[in-house]
Amino acid sequence: MLKMTGFKRLARFLLIYFVRQGLCINLALQEAIDIGKFQMSKTNSIIALIEAGIRAESLRQKAIANNIANLETPGYRRIDVKFEELLAKSLDSSGSVDLSKLEPQIYRPKQTPVKSNGNDVSLENEVGAMIKNSLRFTTYIRLLNKKYRGIELAINVGAR
Repeated sequence: MLKMTGFKRLARFLLIYFVRQGLCINLALQEAIDIGKFQMSKTNSIIALIEAGIRAESLRQKAIANNIANLETPGYRRIDVKFEELLAKSLDSSGSVDLSKLEPQIYRPKQTPVKSNGNDVSLENEVGAMIKNSLRFTTYIRLLNKKYRGIELAINVGAR
């Protein structure tokens, strides 16, 4: 098993950033970070984690847009994306973890109040979720860009 100091530092940064921005990150992700069971190199692990996060936030954005589009549809129940829990569960399992194959899942929470038409979508909640999701997505993209710039810098320094 590899020592994952760089991975843990990045993951902790993400958690702290999201918490400070008021963005909910499941505590299961914190547990997943502490476990750190990866069989890849540190760079590949970090990039795979960031890419998995980007996929999750992209899917979450589509789910939010779908919820808003069905705001007045009778009987429609909102959908959400499960990712952090899946990440924690895969890291908890024995054996190696391939984050490139970790896919977020769509589910119906069914925990929000239902209106008289059977619809449970709240425009205010969805707009808030969209703003949080945009911030998380932007953070993942910036981190990925920074990681690739570091790789590029290392390659260019070695070529001199």
